[in-house]
Amino acid sequence: MAQKLKPGVRARDGGEYTCPGCGAVYSVTVYTSPFKDTGQADCNVCKLPIKSWNHATAWWSYKLTKRPRK
Repeated sequence: MAQKLKPGVRARDGGEYTCPGCGAVYSVTVYTSPFKDTGQADCNVCKLPIKSWNHATAWWSYKLTKRPRK
């Protein structure tokens, strides 16, 4: 089921991202909005900062799809 977004917010596929710290693989969604947002995404496994944004009209969501091998 698709996530219901606030009016004016759009989502698109941002591809795949691999954490350089531990090798965890993420599915990325990029959101755009006429409103500015500030935030940061950290790796769920090693806690390394993945991406941060400050007063941006785009922000990113990372969903862990594959944990690294130990």
